[in-house]
Amino acid sequence: MGNNTTKKRRSKRGLGRLYKRGKDGKEYPADSKVQGTFYLECRVNGKRTRQRLTDDVGKPITTIRAAQEEQQRLAAPFVARSKAEQLQAVKAKLEAAEGHYQAAYEDANPPLAIVDAWDAYLDSSERNDSGEVTLGNYKTHWTKLTEWLAEKHPDLAFLRDLTPTIASDFMKTRNSSPNTYNKTLTFMKSFFEVLKEPGRIEANPIVKIKRKRAKTESRRPLTVEELQTVLTEAAGDLEVLLALGTFTGLRLGDCCTLKWGDVDFAAGVIRRIPNKTRSRQTTPKPVVVGISPMLASLLNETPQKSRRGYVLPTVADQYLKDETAITKSIQAHFEACGIKTHREGTGKGTGKRAVVEVGFHSLRHTYVTLHAERGTPQAVVQAIVGHSNPQMTQSYTHISEGVARRLSGVINLDSDKKSHKEPLPTWAVEILKGMTARNWKAIKRELLQHPVI
Repeated sequence: MGNNTTKKRRSKRGLGRLYKRGKDGKEYPADSKVQGTFYLECRVNGKRTRQRLTDDVGKPITTIRAAQEEQQRLAAPFVARSKAEQLQAVKAKLEAAEGHYQAAYEDANPPLAIVDAWDAYLDSSERNDSGEVTLGNYKTHWTKLTEWLAEKHPDLAFLRDLTPTIASDFMKTRNSSPNTYNKTLTFMKSFFEVLKEPGRIEANPIVKIKRKRAKTESRRPLTVEELQTVLTEAAGDLEVLLALGTFTGLRLGDCCTLKWGDVDFAAGVIRRIPNKTRSRQTTPKPVVVGISPMLASLLNETPQKSRRGYVLPTVADQYLKDETAITKSIQAHFEACGIKTHREGTGKGTGKRAVVEVGFHSLRHTYVTLHAERGTPQAVVQAIVGHSNPQMTQSYTHISEGVARRLSGVINLDSDKKSHKEPLPTWAVEILKGMTARNWKAIKRELLQHPVI
């Protein structure tokens, strides 16, 4: 007698039973041609469990091949040949689950994007309390990096994705002086350290990049003849800027960002806290410099009602955006005056980095040199220029406003830029003597209407 009973097909021992559930709700063998969804039945700790099999995106599995692969994956930890393999399989499942969790977390809370990094830095309570000029320089460094990244690594989106290799490649493009290079490097290290937590940065990508050895390449002072030419050939804002450097000995940044609040016409002095000491000292003190007659003449060309904010607002704005552009325009002016700015044998066409010998800082050297030649005590000159070398601090001398005013006349150029112009007629001088803040418009009209003018 034939046996019509169909034997149950069994899966490999330890893998559980794979079966199919049709649309009618009945169970069918895994290899049945009836369409349906696959299930896996197995025993865990003596208890029978069943689960519907789904793919990576949660859709029910309907093909036997996919069902068997999923069966193998689920049962792998329990059929491993050794305990080590079992642990490895369990570890893999845990890591996969952690990866899914991490991905979901970052989708909901993305790390700090490069485009948002500067604003995050400004808002951070961890950064140094830098002044306006210093922050302007920092932003210039950061802008150069982001522009370079946009060109070389356009797919880089998050701050933490900037690797040490990428950071090193960027710093190699900084073909600047060792001083400027080191300033950029110092800022970058601090920037990534400040944003380490919000940027989820595991290791600062800048920290292993070496500083450049600074070379002592001092600017030379200008001769009186060179100084006369430089001032005579300048015009507009450049004329005022160069006069400030010549007659105050202040650095470029201080001259570019000098404010009318620093200029005291009544006392005849300029009181300025140098940018360099403002960022380094807890209670910085201003240097006091007398206003020379030529400088006073140039500053007085600005009407009193317009003396608000920066003395040279256009120059200040340009300096805060890109200090390099200001420096290049000054160097071009020196060259146009017939003054070679680079050391012989360096610069374009020589294959060697240009070594600058003459620039705006030469005016500071000239200021000190001319004072020394005219007998001003060294300690007094150091106090005037606000020398920041800690080893010289003990030799500083307090400069009163009276001394500062007297010393303003020490640098007296024999040939004044204005000397080639014809003097005003006597009648015009008399009219101008009576000019006040109230009647200057009427006097202006009278002068302009006079046939001699």
